[in-house]
Amino acid sequence: MAMTSKLKPYQKLQRYWRDTEAQVSTVRLSAQAMDDLERKYGIDLPDDFADYLLHSCPEDDFAVDNNMTSWWPLDRIKSIPEEYQHESSDVTIARDAAKFLFFADYAIWCWAWAIACGGDNRGRVAVISGRDRFVADSFAQFVDVYIDDCRQLL
Repeated sequence: MAMTSKLKPYQKLQRYWRDTEAQVSTVRLSAQAMDDLERKYGIDLPDDFADYLLHSCPEDDFAVDNNMTSWWPLDRIKSIPEEYQHESSDVTIARDAAKFLFFADYAIWCWAWAIACGGDNRGRVAVISGRDRFVADSFAQFVDVYIDDCRQLL
C-alpha cells in the first residue's frame, strides 16, 4: 500500500481556500524576496512560514477568506512595532516585538496574528488583540487549528 504524502501547511491552506471557495489568489516569491525580508528585519524566518511565503504568498490586499481573515501579501507584512501602535500586553511578546511579523488579520484588524522570527519563541504564533498571547507553537500548528476551528485562535 502506497503512503499518502503529508501536505505542507501552505498546501493545506491552498486546499482549504479552494474547498471553501475563498477568493485568495497567491503567488510564488523569489528567494531574493525572502532574503530581503529577513535582512530588512534582521530575522530568520521559520521554515514552515518561509515555505508558505515562498509557495503561496497572497497576491494582494484582497486575499480574504470566508472566516473574514485577510492574509497579507509580502508588501503588507510588518513587524509588531511598525504595524501596532501599542505595547503588547504579553511581556514575552513585547520583549521581542521587533522579531515578530504580522501575516494575517481578522475582520479589518479586530486582531491580527504574528509569527516570532527570532528569540526564544522563534516559530510560535501570537494573536495581538489587547489580550496578546501565543496561540500556536508553529505556523504548521496554526494552519491545522485555523482549518479545524479558527475560533480557537482568537
